[in-house]
Amino acid sequence: MPDQLNHVLTVVAHGMLTELPAQLATAAVMAGSAALCRHLRRRRAKAQEVQEAEEA
Repeated sequence: MPDQLNHVLTVVAHGMLTELPAQLATAAVMAGSAALCRHLRRRRAKAQEVQEAEEA
């Protein structure tokens, strides 16, 4: 039984130290790219509104 517990703790520790940081980095990159896309879309829409207002 202690061997199984030791194995489980080793696997959990390995996952927390190796896989979790990679998942957090991936989530950060995706959140950053989504924010950038949202910003660019709003910027284009605002520029288009200004251009339409100048033409009118």
